[in-house]
Amino acid sequence: MLKKTIVIAVLLSVFSVTFVLGQKKYSDTIRLQMPNKTTVEYAMHYRRDKPRRYNDKRLEEQNEFKKSLRSFLKRWEVLGITDLKEKKPLFIKDTGTKIEISERNLTTEVLFPEDTKLVLTIKGKHKLRISQSVSDLYVYFDSLNQLEELLDYDIKKILKSSDEKLFIAASDKKNKRTPLQAWLSVDKNDNVGLTYQKFVQKKRKHPDYLYFGISPNIENINGKWLAGCSIDLAYVLNANTRFGISYEGMYNFSETQETNISEWLDVSVAASTRTMGGFGWIGISLGYLVNHKGGFFDNHKFRIGAPFSISKNITVSPEIYFKDFFKESKDGNEYLGVKVAFHLF
Repeated sequence: MLKKTIVIAVLLSVFSVTFVLGQKKYSDTIRLQMPNKTTVEYAMHYRRDKPRRYNDKRLEEQNEFKKSLRSFLKRWEVLGITDLKEKKPLFIKDTGTKIEISERNLTTEVLFPEDTKLVLTIKGKHKLRISQSVSDLYVYFDSLNQLEELLDYDIKKILKSSDEKLFIAASDKKNKRTPLQAWLSVDKNDNVGLTYQKFVQKKRKHPDYLYFGISPNIENINGKWLAGCSIDLAYVLNANTRFGISYEGMYNFSETQETNISEWLDVSVAASTRTMGGFGWIGISLGYLVNHKGGFFDNHKFRIGAPFSISKNITVSPEIYFKDFFKESKDGNEYLGVKVAFHLF
Protein backbone atom coordinates (compact mmCIF):
# COMPACT_ATOMS: atom_id res chain seq x y z
CA MET A 1 0.00 0.00 0.00
CA LEU A 2 2.78 2.43 0.90
CA LYS A 3 4.69 1.65 -2.27
CA LYS A 4 1.61 2.21 -4.40
CA THR A 5 0.83 5.50 -2.66
CA ILE A 6 4.37 6.77 -3.18
CA VAL A 7 4.35 5.93 -6.89
CA ILE A 8 0.97 7.60 -7.44
CA ALA A 9 2.08 10.70 -5.49
CA VAL A 10 5.25 10.98 -7.58
CA LEU A 11 3.31 10.70 -10.85
CA LEU A 12 0.83 13.36 -9.76
CA SER A 13 3.62 15.66 -8.55
CA VAL A 14 5.54 15.38 -11.82
CA PHE A 15 2.44 16.22 -13.83
CA SER A 16 1.48 19.11 -11.54
CA VAL A 17 4.93 20.73 -11.80
CA THR A 18 4.99 20.25 -15.56
CA PHE A 19 1.51 21.67 -15.95
CA VAL A 20 2.34 24.78 -13.93
CA LEU A 21 5.59 25.34 -15.83
CA GLY A 22 3.69 24.98 -19.05
CA GLN A 23 1.24 27.72 -18.20
CA LYS A 24 1.35 30.48 -20.75
CA LYS A 25 2.46 33.95 -19.74
CA TYR A 26 0.93 37.25 -20.61
CA SER A 27 2.33 40.77 -20.46
CA ASP A 28 0.91 44.16 -19.58
CA THR A 29 2.29 46.98 -21.71
CA ILE A 30 2.76 50.22 -19.76
CA ARG A 31 4.00 53.22 -21.78
CA LEU A 32 5.19 56.43 -20.15
CA GLN A 33 5.33 59.51 -22.41
CA MET A 34 8.18 61.51 -20.94
CA PRO A 35 8.46 65.34 -21.19
CA ASN A 36 11.70 65.13 -23.22
CA LYS A 37 9.86 63.40 -26.10
CA THR A 38 10.93 59.87 -25.25
CA THR A 39 8.75 56.87 -24.50
CA VAL A 40 9.54 54.46 -21.66
CA GLU A 41 7.79 51.11 -22.01
CA TYR A 42 7.49 48.35 -19.43
CA ALA A 43 6.45 44.82 -20.41
CA MET A 44 5.27 43.37 -17.11
CA HIS A 45 5.21 39.57 -17.28
CA TYR A 46 2.76 37.31 -15.45
CA ARG A 47 1.81 33.63 -15.45
CA ARG A 48 -1.81 32.84 -16.23
CA ASP A 49 -2.32 31.43 -12.75
CA LYS A 50 -1.10 34.60 -11.03
CA PRO A 51 -3.12 37.83 -11.39
CA ARG A 52 -1.48 41.20 -11.90
CA ARG A 53 -0.77 43.61 -9.10
CA TYR A 54 -0.10 47.34 -9.08
CA ASN A 55 -1.53 48.21 -5.67
CA ASP A 56 1.60 47.11 -3.80
CA LYS A 57 4.38 48.98 -5.58
CA ARG A 58 4.53 46.72 -8.64
CA LEU A 59 6.07 49.36 -10.88
CA GLU A 60 7.88 51.12 -8.08
CA GLU A 61 9.86 47.93 -7.51
CA GLN A 62 11.41 48.42 -10.94
CA ASN A 63 13.61 51.17 -9.55
CA GLU A 64 16.69 49.63 -11.17
CA PHE A 65 15.86 51.82 -14.16
CA LYS A 66 18.48 54.49 -13.45
CA LYS A 67 21.14 51.98 -12.47
CA SER A 68 20.60 49.99 -15.67
CA LEU A 69 20.47 53.07 -17.89
CA ARG A 70 23.57 54.61 -16.29
CA SER A 71 25.45 51.33 -16.77
CA PHE A 72 24.43 51.21 -20.42
CA LEU A 73 25.55 54.79 -21.11
CA LYS A 74 28.91 54.14 -19.46
CA ARG A 75 29.59 51.14 -21.68
CA TRP A 76 28.18 52.86 -24.76
CA GLU A 77 30.70 55.67 -24.27
CA VAL A 78 33.48 53.17 -24.96
CA LEU A 79 32.09 52.62 -28.46
CA GLY A 80 32.68 56.25 -29.37
CA ILE A 81 29.30 56.64 -31.05
CA THR A 82 28.04 60.04 -29.96
CA ASP A 83 25.60 61.18 -32.65
CA LEU A 84 22.57 59.04 -33.38
CA LYS A 85 20.34 61.67 -34.94
CA GLU A 86 21.56 60.98 -38.46
CA LYS A 87 21.70 57.22 -37.98
CA LYS A 88 19.10 54.86 -39.35
CA PRO A 89 16.65 53.61 -36.72
CA LEU A 90 18.52 51.20 -34.43
CA PHE A 91 17.47 48.41 -32.11
CA ILE A 92 19.92 48.23 -29.21
CA LYS A 93 19.73 45.29 -26.81
CA ASP A 94 21.57 45.49 -23.50
CA THR A 95 21.82 42.17 -21.64
CA GLY A 96 24.08 43.50 -18.91
CA THR A 97 27.12 41.65 -20.24
CA LYS A 98 26.96 42.62 -23.90
CA ILE A 99 25.34 45.13 -26.25
CA GLU A 100 23.76 44.02 -29.51
CA ILE A 101 23.09 46.59 -32.24
CA SER A 102 20.95 46.04 -35.32
CA GLU A 103 19.00 48.17 -37.76
CA ARG A 104 15.36 48.53 -36.87
CA ASN A 105 12.52 48.38 -39.34
CA LEU A 106 10.71 51.51 -38.25
CA THR A 107 6.95 51.37 -38.49
CA THR A 108 5.12 54.39 -37.16
CA GLU A 109 1.96 53.22 -35.45
CA VAL A 110 -0.68 55.83 -34.72
CA LEU A 111 -3.54 54.66 -32.50
CA PHE A 112 -6.98 56.24 -32.43
CA PRO A 113 -8.81 54.69 -29.47
CA GLU A 114 -12.54 54.26 -29.96
CA ASP A 115 -14.91 56.77 -28.36
CA THR A 116 -12.08 59.21 -27.59
CA LYS A 117 -10.37 62.12 -29.27
CA LEU A 118 -6.90 60.80 -28.46
CA VAL A 119 -4.03 60.15 -30.82
CA LEU A 120 -1.41 57.81 -29.38
CA THR A 121 2.00 57.27 -30.91
CA ILE A 122 5.40 56.15 -29.66
CA LYS A 123 7.97 58.94 -29.68
CA GLY A 124 11.57 58.12 -30.64
CA LYS A 125 13.00 56.26 -33.65
CA HIS A 126 15.70 54.26 -31.82
CA LYS A 127 14.72 51.43 -29.51
CA LEU A 128 16.75 50.37 -26.46
CA ARG A 129 15.91 47.16 -24.61
CA ILE A 130 17.15 46.56 -21.07
CA SER A 131 16.30 43.22 -19.44
CA GLN A 132 15.24 43.38 -15.79
CA SER A 133 14.22 40.85 -13.16
CA VAL A 134 10.47 40.52 -13.80
CA SER A 135 9.98 42.85 -16.75
CA ASP A 136 11.50 44.07 -19.98
CA LEU A 137 12.26 47.77 -20.27
CA TYR A 138 12.22 49.59 -23.60
CA VAL A 139 13.23 53.19 -24.21
CA TYR A 140 12.37 54.92 -27.49
CA PHE A 141 14.60 57.92 -28.18
CA ASP A 142 16.25 60.04 -30.88
CA SER A 143 19.51 61.14 -29.23
CA LEU A 144 21.87 60.10 -26.44
CA ASN A 145 21.19 63.41 -24.71
CA GLN A 146 17.60 62.31 -24.20
CA LEU A 147 18.78 59.17 -22.39
CA GLU A 148 21.00 61.28 -20.12
CA GLU A 149 18.05 63.57 -19.39
CA LEU A 150 16.03 60.59 -18.15
CA LEU A 151 18.53 60.23 -15.31
CA ASP A 152 17.43 63.62 -13.98
CA TYR A 153 13.81 62.62 -13.48
CA ASP A 154 12.49 61.31 -10.18
CA ILE A 155 11.84 57.80 -11.53
CA LYS A 156 10.79 56.42 -8.16
CA LYS A 157 8.10 59.09 -7.82
CA ILE A 158 6.95 58.52 -11.40
CA LEU A 159 6.62 54.76 -10.96
CA LYS A 160 4.87 55.14 -7.61
CA SER A 161 2.33 57.52 -9.16
CA SER A 162 1.88 55.11 -12.07
CA ASP A 163 1.08 52.30 -9.62
CA GLU A 164 -1.64 54.45 -8.08
CA LYS A 165 -3.12 55.29 -11.48
CA LEU A 166 -3.26 51.60 -12.46
CA PHE A 167 -4.68 50.38 -9.15
CA ILE A 168 -8.29 50.34 -10.36
CA ALA A 169 -7.38 48.31 -13.45
CA ALA A 170 -5.43 45.83 -11.32
CA SER A 171 -8.51 45.32 -9.16
CA ASP A 172 -10.70 44.33 -12.12
CA LYS A 173 -11.38 40.64 -11.39
CA LYS A 174 -13.19 40.11 -14.68
CA ASN A 175 -10.04 40.93 -16.66
CA LYS A 176 -7.41 39.77 -14.16
CA ARG A 177 -5.75 37.52 -16.78
CA THR A 178 -6.31 39.75 -19.82
CA PRO A 179 -3.31 41.81 -21.03
CA LEU A 180 -3.55 45.50 -20.17
CA GLN A 181 -2.29 48.33 -22.36
CA ALA A 182 -1.89 51.68 -20.61
CA TRP A 183 -0.53 55.05 -21.69
CA LEU A 184 0.56 57.56 -19.05
CA SER A 185 1.90 61.08 -19.50
CA VAL A 186 4.64 62.62 -17.33
CA ASP A 187 5.10 66.39 -17.00
CA LYS A 188 8.21 68.39 -16.11
CA ASN A 189 7.41 68.15 -12.40
CA ASP A 190 7.29 64.33 -12.56
CA ASN A 191 3.53 64.26 -12.14
CA VAL A 192 1.77 61.37 -13.86
CA GLY A 193 -1.57 61.36 -15.64
CA LEU A 194 -3.43 58.35 -17.03
CA THR A 195 -4.03 59.03 -20.71
CA TYR A 196 -5.59 55.78 -21.82
CA GLN A 197 -5.97 52.17 -20.74
CA LYS A 198 -7.60 49.13 -22.28
CA PHE A 199 -7.72 45.38 -21.74
CA VAL A 200 -6.69 43.63 -24.91
CA GLN A 201 -8.12 40.20 -25.59
CA LYS A 202 -5.61 38.63 -27.95
CA LYS A 203 -6.87 36.30 -30.63
CA ARG A 204 -6.10 32.70 -29.96
CA LYS A 205 -3.41 31.38 -32.28
CA HIS A 206 -4.66 27.81 -32.09
CA PRO A 207 -8.34 26.86 -32.25
CA ASP A 208 -9.66 23.96 -30.20
CA TYR A 209 -9.93 20.67 -32.07
CA LEU A 210 -10.71 16.96 -31.76
CA TYR A 211 -7.95 14.40 -32.27
CA PHE A 212 -8.46 10.82 -33.42
CA GLY A 213 -5.61 8.34 -33.66
CA ILE A 214 -4.53 4.71 -33.66
CA SER A 215 -1.47 3.73 -31.61
CA PRO A 216 0.14 0.28 -31.63
CA ASN A 217 2.39 -0.28 -28.61
CA ILE A 218 4.61 -2.70 -26.76
CA GLU A 219 4.94 -2.92 -22.97
CA ASN A 220 7.07 -4.77 -20.47
CA ILE A 221 5.17 -5.56 -17.26
CA ASN A 222 7.15 -7.29 -14.52
CA GLY A 223 9.42 -8.88 -17.14
CA LYS A 224 6.56 -10.06 -19.39
CA TRP A 225 6.11 -8.61 -22.86
CA LEU A 226 2.67 -7.52 -24.05
CA ALA A 227 1.64 -6.02 -27.36
CA GLY A 228 -1.33 -3.74 -27.76
CA CYS A 229 -3.16 -1.26 -29.93
CA SER A 230 -5.29 1.65 -28.78
CA ILE A 231 -7.90 3.87 -30.37
CA ASP A 232 -7.49 7.42 -29.08
CA LEU A 233 -9.93 10.32 -28.98
CA ALA A 234 -8.92 13.66 -27.44
CA TYR A 235 -10.14 17.23 -27.14
CA VAL A 236 -7.25 19.72 -27.45
CA LEU A 237 -7.79 23.12 -25.83
CA ASN A 238 -5.85 25.96 -27.51
CA ALA A 239 -2.95 23.56 -28.26
CA ASN A 240 -2.02 23.72 -24.56
CA THR A 241 -4.15 21.15 -22.75
CA ARG A 242 -5.39 17.78 -23.92
CA PHE A 243 -8.26 15.72 -22.47
CA GLY A 244 -8.39 12.20 -23.83
CA ILE A 245 -10.10 8.84 -23.72
CA SER A 246 -8.74 5.65 -25.27
CA TYR A 247 -9.67 2.01 -25.70
CA GLU A 248 -6.78 -0.49 -25.77
CA GLY A 249 -6.52 -4.20 -26.45
CA MET A 250 -3.44 -5.99 -25.04
CA TYR A 251 -2.08 -9.47 -25.80
CA ASN A 252 0.43 -11.28 -23.61
CA PHE A 253 2.65 -13.21 -26.00
CA SER A 254 5.06 -14.25 -23.24
CA GLU A 255 2.58 -16.96 -22.22
CA THR A 256 2.37 -19.98 -24.56
CA GLN A 257 -0.03 -22.25 -22.63
CA GLU A 258 -3.02 -19.93 -22.37
CA THR A 259 -4.42 -16.95 -24.19
CA ASN A 260 -4.14 -13.65 -22.30
CA ILE A 261 -6.10 -10.82 -23.86
CA SER A 262 -7.17 -7.73 -21.92
CA GLU A 263 -9.14 -4.63 -22.82
CA TRP A 264 -8.59 -1.29 -21.06
CA LEU A 265 -10.47 1.99 -21.00
CA ASP A 266 -8.29 5.00 -20.09
CA VAL A 267 -8.91 8.69 -19.46
CA SER A 268 -6.06 11.18 -19.48
CA VAL A 269 -5.08 14.83 -19.22
CA ALA A 270 -1.86 16.29 -20.61
CA ALA A 271 -0.02 19.58 -21.06
CA SER A 272 1.93 20.60 -24.15
CA THR A 273 5.71 20.37 -24.11
CA ARG A 274 8.72 20.44 -26.41
CA THR A 275 10.33 17.24 -27.70
CA MET A 276 13.22 16.30 -29.96
CA GLY A 277 10.80 16.37 -32.86
CA GLY A 278 9.14 19.64 -31.87
CA PHE A 279 5.70 19.46 -30.25
CA GLY A 280 4.56 16.83 -27.73
CA TRP A 281 2.66 16.09 -24.52
CA ILE A 282 3.27 15.08 -20.91
CA GLY A 283 0.46 14.05 -18.61
CA ILE A 284 -1.21 11.44 -16.44
CA SER A 285 -3.70 8.67 -17.26
CA LEU A 286 -6.07 6.40 -15.33
CA GLY A 287 -7.23 3.09 -16.78
CA TYR A 288 -9.79 0.42 -15.90
CA LEU A 289 -9.80 -3.23 -17.02
CA VAL A 290 -13.17 -3.66 -18.75
CA ASN A 291 -12.65 -7.19 -20.11
CA HIS A 292 -10.00 -9.91 -19.99
CA LYS A 293 -9.30 -13.52 -20.92
CA GLY A 294 -6.62 -15.40 -19.03
CA GLY A 295 -5.21 -14.94 -15.57
CA PHE A 296 -2.54 -12.29 -16.07
CA PHE A 297 -4.62 -9.37 -14.74
CA ASP A 298 -6.85 -11.23 -12.28
CA ASN A 299 -5.77 -9.10 -9.34
CA HIS A 300 -5.06 -5.85 -11.21
CA LYS A 301 -8.16 -3.91 -12.24
CA PHE A 302 -6.72 -0.37 -12.42
CA ARG A 303 -3.62 1.33 -13.79
CA ILE A 304 -2.08 4.77 -13.56
CA GLY A 305 0.43 6.04 -16.10
CA ALA A 306 2.56 9.09 -16.81
CA PRO A 307 2.83 9.30 -20.62
CA PHE A 308 5.33 11.70 -22.14
CA SER A 309 6.40 12.32 -25.73
CA ILE A 310 10.00 11.67 -26.78
CA SER A 311 9.25 12.62 -30.39
CA LYS A 312 6.26 13.65 -32.45
CA ASN A 313 5.05 10.06 -32.97
CA ILE A 314 6.50 8.15 -30.01
CA THR A 315 5.25 8.21 -26.40
CA VAL A 316 6.75 6.47 -23.37
CA SER A 317 4.58 5.77 -20.33
CA PRO A 318 5.67 4.29 -16.97
CA GLU A 319 2.63 2.52 -15.47
CA ILE A 320 1.55 0.86 -12.23
CA TYR A 321 -1.20 -1.81 -12.15
CA PHE A 322 -3.18 -2.64 -8.99
CA LYS A 323 -6.50 -4.11 -7.79
CA ASP A 324 -7.98 -0.98 -6.26
CA PHE A 325 -6.87 2.30 -4.72
CA PHE A 326 -6.89 1.23 -1.09
CA LYS A 327 -6.10 -2.50 -0.94
CA GLU A 328 -3.11 -4.64 -1.77
CA SER A 329 -3.18 -7.25 -4.53
CA LYS A 330 -3.55 -10.88 -3.41
CA ASP A 331 0.10 -11.59 -4.11
CA GLY A 332 1.09 -8.41 -2.28
CA ASN A 333 2.78 -6.88 -5.32
CA GLU A 334 1.67 -4.27 -7.81
CA TYR A 335 2.66 -4.70 -11.44
CA LEU A 336 5.08 -2.12 -12.82
CA GLY A 337 5.38 -1.57 -16.55
CA VAL A 338 6.88 0.66 -19.21
CA LYS A 339 4.96 1.17 -22.43
CA VAL A 340 6.21 2.55 -25.76
CA ALA A 341 3.43 3.70 -28.13
CA PHE A 342 3.79 4.57 -31.80
CA HIS A 343 1.22 7.03 -33.12
CA LEU A 344 0.32 6.29 -36.74
CA PHE A 345 -1.37 9.69 -37.22
